[in-house]
Amino acid sequence: MPEWAEKQGFAGNNEAEEGATLFAQSGCLNCHVYLGAGGQNLGAPELTEEGTKGRGVQWQADHLKCPSCVNPGSPMPAFDGLGDDNLRKIAVFLEASKGEQGK
Repeated sequence: MPEWAEKQGFAGNNEAEEGATLFAQSGCLNCHVYLGAGGQNLGAPELTEEGTKGRGVQWQADHLKCPSCVNPGSPMPAFDGLGDDNLRKIAVFLEASKGEQGK
């Protein structure tokens, strides 16, 4: 996912780069769109600019761990099986996602 890091401006942020890889490998693109890749299922939001919403890393990690606990009625599956360390990396990646740099 080096191209994502470059386009989003988080190149060199190891935690965000590892989170981007985990995001891609964990099936997130089956439902979400990120920088034009992926698909939208069950109304899953586009996440290219997720970091502009100001939710914070902890909110993102909590949401990944138990989506319906944070957002009642969410159809998103829980990703708690990835472990807290990996969930934090994905959360850092999502918070670093603020839209393509230089748009």
